[in-house]
Amino acid sequence: MHGSSLFFLVASVVTIGFVSGCGSRGGPPLGMVTGTVTLNGEPVSGVNVVFVPEDQGSPSYGGTDENGVYRLMFNQKRAGAELGTHHVLIENREPETDDSGKPIDDTPIVKIPKKYQQPGELTADVGSGRNNIDFDLEADTKQSSNATRTASK
Repeated sequence: MHGSSLFFLVASVVTIGFVSGCGSRGGPPLGMVTGTVTLNGEPVSGVNVVFVPEDQGSPSYGGTDENGVYRLMFNQKRAGAELGTHHVLIENREPETDDSGKPIDDTPIVKIPKKYQQPGELTADVGSGRNNIDFDLEADTKQSSNATRTASK
């Protein structure tokens, strides 16, 4: 048993090293990405913003604050997203609950239309340096509604 425990420990450490990118200095070049998510012109708090590279690569994630502002993280130590074009997903976050399952926060949950929660509806281009990428989403009141994206450096 001692041998199998040692193998498991070594395999776990090696796996963690590959997943984490072997340190904060290694890995692909990143652009810093921040922006605001609004729905019908109103800031949306408590949603996840996910950038998935169109080409092979690792996704970046961020959550919106009470003002709808997000900041992407590539991993726990590196902020930003890989350079290039990304599919963007904006997803509802599960509410935080206590041990009994009661919501901790009474902030109303805004439902993001399903079309924004799957690849294809939103894209964004990330360049080197700082990127400000806002998403102005529209509720599913019109069949032909499209999200608009504004980007500035």
